Amino acid sequence: MRTGFDEEMRSAARLADHAVARTMKKYRDGLVIDEDDLTGVLVGNLDTEFTEHRRKGSGGVQWSSSILRHRRGKAAEEKRIGADMIIHVSLDSPIQTYSKAVLIQAKRQDPGSMMTVRDRDDLVKQCNKMLAVTPASFVFDYTTTGMRCASATKIAGSSNPDLYSACSWTSYRFFLELFRCPVGDPNITSARASDLPVPIVLELKGEGDIQDE
Repeated sequence: MRTGFDEEMRSAARLADHAVARTMKKYRDGLVIDEDDLTGVLVGNLDTEFTEHRRKGSGGVQWSSSILRHRRGKAAEEKRIGADMIIHVSLDSPIQTYSKAVLIQAKRQDPGSMMTVRDRDDLVKQCNKMLAVTPASFVFDYTTTGMRCASATKIAGSSNPDLYSACSWTSYRFFLELFRCPVGDPNITSARASDLPVPIVLELKGEGDIQDE
């Protein structure tokens, strides 16, 4: 049975949100603490969630996941780009096709906790480095209550030391906009994503028959 585009994209966003929830639970339970480790766990959970979805053979869009790279590159190169992770997502369907990516810098700042001036200045510098590569750059804030998201453009221009309040999107909202198309840079192909000096590259591919709405 064919389903509509918006319904399929909401379903994909829920899969991603489940992966985020599992990751943040590990942080809340004290099982994973460091930002780099949390990012690795998040990517692993996203990979598992979308792989299991395909294995179950659910109708509509079938998603697959690949971790194209999960390693440390040269420190100087990583510093130059300013991103911890790239998510590349593509969709091939009769009514909608796309291939695009986003750069992500992850931080760990709980609600009500203020960044120091130095930490905020460092984050702004990282945002500006990502933005020099693509406007499709975002900040993830890992917290014990969940993950929040914001564009790097917003964070770079903000003087708010409360990162949680500055990151006004829920993880579900971020992934919904990523999957249904407003978010992402089509100039970053999967090949280019693999070549950029960012430690982790996750690729999500969707294929299926979607009805027009």
